[in-house]
Amino acid sequence: MIRIAKAEDLAFLHPESEAAVRIMGLVAAYGTDQPFIRLWCDSERRAFISLMDGYAVLEAADDADFEELAVFLDMQTEITGIRTSLKTARKINVFTGWTIQHESVMTSGPDLKAPDLKPAQLTPREVYPLLQKCFDDGLPPFESWYVDVSHRIRHGCCRVIGFRHDGFSVSCAMTISECRSAAIIGAVATIESGRGRGYASANVLTLTHHLIQEGKKVLLSPKNWNAHQLYLRLGFIECGSWGNLYKTTGRIGT
Repeated sequence: MIRIAKAEDLAFLHPESEAAVRIMGLVAAYGTDQPFIRLWCDSERRAFISLMDGYAVLEAADDADFEELAVFLDMQTEITGIRTSLKTARKINVFTGWTIQHESVMTSGPDLKAPDLKPAQLTPREVYPLLQKCFDDGLPPFESWYVDVSHRIRHGCCRVIGFRHDGFSVSCAMTISECRSAAIIGAVATIESGRGRGYASANVLTLTHHLIQEGKKVLLSPKNWNAHQLYLRLGFIECGSWGNLYKTTGRIGT
């Protein structure tokens, strides 16, 4: 049975996967009682689900009831996309036939390089137009994005760095999810005029080394082959695969 997750339930969630860190980062930033966030788990605490702004994150053990999870997720009509592991996405997809997008999850390896350049702290207002220029989809409206990122920064659950030219930001990276023991680095972007200068590498490596010094596990979720190859050159290694599930028309059983 899937039910509302309480704080004592979420204590059983550990940062062993990208999906788990995303849920833990959301809870670290907002707690468990905000009306705009929904949190569920199954009765055996083998599966955890978060939902915010139509985007769900699912962490599930190998022995979870995936048919029950598929039916439950299908019933939540406000969900437009689900982030999980590729293994879990495929198990859910047995019962749904939804669209799957996937790529590798990476973490810092033993040969991690040191940054050659020193980035500066950037503000959310500087970063958003930069992300708009680099990412053509998946970026929330400015108002909701700004409120979320600013809140996470104030509560120590997000850090934003990058480089400026002539007073304007040209490159950035940030922790898109951060909790006490782990963080996910994302929003790695450089506009065309700033490329070829090593900015992206410096941003990612600087964040990674700071996080490691704080005793945190670092994860990266490359969106494409070029990003994957860059992270390999910097000394990151593969540690899993993420999977995005997108609902298609029709419902389970119809």
